[in-house]
Amino acid sequence: MLVDLNVPWPQKDFKTPPSAKDIKLLQNTLATLHTLGYTHVALNFTVNQQDKFPTSVKEMNPIDLSHFDQFTKSTGLKLYTRITIIIDDLSKGQPLTKISQAYDIVAALPVSEKAVTLATSNLDVDMLSFYYDKRLPTLLKHHAMGGCVRRGVKVEIVYANALRDIRTRRQFVSNVKSVIRTCRNRGIVISSGALTPLECRNVIGVTSILNFIGLPNDKCGKAMGELASLVLLNGRLRNKSYKQVVCIGNEDVVNEDFNGNASYKIVKRKNTETLEKNDLKKPKI
Repeated sequence: MLVDLNVPWPQKDFKTPPSAKDIKLLQNTLATLHTLGYTHVALNFTVNQQDKFPTSVKEMNPIDLSHFDQFTKSTGLKLYTRITIIIDDLSKGQPLTKISQAYDIVAALPVSEKAVTLATSNLDVDMLSFYYDKRLPTLLKHHAMGGCVRRGVKVEIVYANALRDIRTRRQFVSNVKSVIRTCRNRGIVISSGALTPLECRNVIGVTSILNFIGLPNDKCGKAMGELASLVLLNGRLRNKSYKQVVCIGNEDVVNEDFNGNASYKIVKRKNTETLEKNDLKKPKI
């Protein structure tokens, strides 16, 4: 299971829809990710918190997954929606509670020291991200980032910045080193942020880049698989579960298909008589 939680949706605001050319380029990027072995991809819509949001929850998510219905049926690739909110001052803008109802994943991108402090302490999001082509808004500290990871909020590294111009690569290395140092290699999720198919990489390519900077090989594999799927699972349970009721089975929850308006999953359990017979076969000690 390979997960990419950041493929940018080609839309900068709620009013301007993406063109047919943008959708075609995005589909080519998704096809490249599928070829590289990715099974779950989240389309990311980035917006400033101070922008004007639609009042209706249905209109709050401009990501139209119906453009890729035929593509997903032929490839089996699972697509999800994500919103990344650029936060400067939490006292202004739309509350996150209403926004989270329209998306599978909610991420925060702080651009000021005050926003970093609030995002790492008590902000109810699934993931924390930064601009890796610019200077960090403040000096990251282990106390704040460690507390963020302990709350279950993952920290995202976007590797596409390492494949662009020299200045961007230099800033990417500096920012990633700061994130790895303060998080102590824990709670890190790796995403592509790919704008074109040329910026997509497989596990080996991403591992070679981040291992050179300081992230161990085993952490890279976890960051693109286990931890990334955990972010997706937590985000979907926020909207798909009912009063925190969770069904436990041997299948992956994020692989479920919802037909029509159904938003639940039926899990078959073993027969009680079969369990009792198996218990009788066990030798007594």
